[in-house]
Amino acid sequence: MYIDAYGDDWFDTIQSRIDQLPSTVRSYLLIDGAFVPGLHRHGRFERKALLFESLPACTEATKDVSPFLIPVDGIDKTMRRLLERCKRWPMVSLIDTSEPLEALSKRLAAWCIVEADGQRFNFRFPDTRRLPGIHRALNATQRAQLLGPTVRWSYVARDGRWAELPVEPVASDIATNPVLDPRQFAALVDDSRIDELSSLLSSRGRAVYSQPSRSHALLAGAFRIAGHAGLADAEVLDWCEWCWVHDRLLDEASAEPALTAWRSEAS
Repeated sequence: MYIDAYGDDWFDTIQSRIDQLPSTVRSYLLIDGAFVPGLHRHGRFERKALLFESLPACTEATKDVSPFLIPVDGIDKTMRRLLERCKRWPMVSLIDTSEPLEALSKRLAAWCIVEADGQRFNFRFPDTRRLPGIHRALNATQRAQLLGPTVRWSYVARDGRWAELPVEPVASDIATNPVLDPRQFAALVDDSRIDELSSLLSSRGRAVYSQPSRSHALLAGAFRIAGHAGLADAEVLDWCEWCWVHDRLLDEASAEPALTAWRSEAS
């Protein structure tokens, strides 16, 4: 799995928040179906919206990996079972907005495919590992088009707890064929580097720790120090693996002794 298990108060937080909403605002769950294909078929929900349905030639297989929205008024048994299936996957956001389901689904669906450097690709904003970096990379106009009148957007962070996306509710048009500039695309590539390192270490037989959030923090620290130390690209993975094996969660003060020990063992 990719993130820690839910915190003990995870479900209660959802219910408490829904209970306090003004009458003009509605809560929606945004779930990334790519992690549990076909999940949208589990449970009889009165209303839902599959974001990939608007794509050309959308097939049943495409629908099964689509992000989807569900209006949520409370956490009943059906909803709890659905969310239990999402445990330890970075796939759940809770959005509070004045927009009805149809309008919100159109707003978000417009961002499922974006263009960068003349290529179109799946923009994985429903993946909550990617969401904060995407939010930072977008310019103010793009953020307004993505968020619109959203008053709150919470997402499951790497530690399994709710985190908040900064939002400023605005009346904004829905995006048309969004395009990222080279700087934005480069920022998103950098944002995914730590997860790519984790995948490479997994291929070397290095299992993710029982708390994936600690795994990510360890690799992020090792990668940052590798940059400061000027390690060659070919050295970075070996250095990160050494930190992984020795369970070294490093800061600047402990970096130099660790680098010395790694170089000594590698020589």
